[in-house]
Amino acid sequence: MQDRKPERRVLAVTPVLAGLGMAALPTTGMAMLMPWLMQQGVYPVATAGVIQTAHTYGLILAALPMAALAARLGPRRAFLTAILTLAVLVPAASLPLDLVPLLALRLAQGAGSALLLCAGWSLLRRLFGEARLGLGLGCAELAALPALLLVQMGAGFALSFLGSLGILVPTLLLALPSLILGVIALPEDDAPRPRFDGLGAVLSVLCLGLLLAAVPLAVIRPVVALLVLNLGLMLSALWIWQQWRRPAPLLPLDLLARPRTGWLLAAAFAGNVALTAADTGLLARLSGFAGLSQDGIGFVFLGLAALTAGAGFLAGRSGAPPLARIGMGLTAAGLAVLAVASPGGGTAAAWPIPAAGLVAFGLGRGLFSVANALALLRAAPPARNAAATGLFVLAGGLGTLLGPLYLTQLPSLFLPAGAMSTELWLGLAAGAAGIAALLSRSGAKTAPRGGHLAREPV
Repeated sequence: MQDRKPERRVLAVTPVLAGLGMAALPTTGMAMLMPWLMQQGVYPVATAGVIQTAHTYGLILAALPMAALAARLGPRRAFLTAILTLAVLVPAASLPLDLVPLLALRLAQGAGSALLLCAGWSLLRRLFGEARLGLGLGCAELAALPALLLVQMGAGFALSFLGSLGILVPTLLLALPSLILGVIALPEDDAPRPRFDGLGAVLSVLCLGLLLAAVPLAVIRPVVALLVLNLGLMLSALWIWQQWRRPAPLLPLDLLARPRTGWLLAAAFAGNVALTAADTGLLARLSGFAGLSQDGIGFVFLGLAALTAGAGFLAGRSGAPPLARIGMGLTAAGLAVLAVASPGGGTAAAWPIPAAGLVAFGLGRGLFSVANALALLRAAPPARNAAATGLFVLAGGLGTLLGPLYLTQLPSLFLPAGAMSTELWLGLAAGAAGIAALLSRSGAKTAPRGGHLAREPV
């Protein structure tokens, strides 16, 4: 079986990389679609943030159920199902929907994104094998950059001609090759598949939903928030009891009991808090730099995306465990530099220090993202790859959701409103990045267990 042609392997990897690029559609694609919808007066401007955040809520609520569904369907079927689901749900957001159906649609998009990541990373592990899993994740990070550019350029061009239906252009450009090549080239699912725990999935959504609902309620209705929190904790206890001693639990207690897994998940959570807070503070900080136009800010973020993709590829190819800690250390240093440095007057001579901070931030983000995910996947057996991915998606989604609250609500407890500034925001983001660097315990014990290639040649 080892005489399979190399082009067959490339043909199988191509739809996976293209399909994983569809993760940009519910985020970047919708971010480009929302201003057009707001201009048409479809939704109030104040609802834009709620609509965008609904995708993150769907990602969090569906992370563990979609991981279990990916294990039940098998990587190939789950991946094709996720591609088809997103290909339908993303353009559906351009239809004239009321606010509540649109929010439900955004929640479903989050569930589709979770299924896409769980199935896609399982396919990468199967196609690249244990020894080259890092290379697969690095290739996925590198392929995300052209997919992001395709979504931005395709949607931006098509929206001016087709209106809201212009989102169909990047969707079809990414979905059709993934579906066609995936049906042709992806290996069949022949491993035994566990049963899907329907009751566990319902309890998972209820528990996480109640716990998440308690956070905003604490600001406006503290007594109601306390009741919701208690109900969520009681249901969580029932959920843990229901999952106890199951052979392949939807709540991955078997993975959480493994050494260092908790440290890696904590690092993923703190890292995403830092990165989300950094994106928020960095946009405001760059807007205040003299001599930097809006187009210039766009080029800066494009350059950061290129640095992140390149660093992520190098981190995956190297596979060195300390790279997650090094990456978050670089991120913290870069954010600290940006918090204190300012190119006064907009002259070229004043830019080297802020530019060095931006480079450190971009490189560190890519190193951490791939190295942390690689360490977490290597800490799990191949049969539990989807469950490990679900935990990673859950931790990252929670960090993304709480990042803006970390910037706004936490300082308001100790500082007056007039003390808020972009320098403070970037300083807080640097502090969270430093905590993530300390939590990145991806040591030698999580190294790959063998040098074999994929379980089955493709």
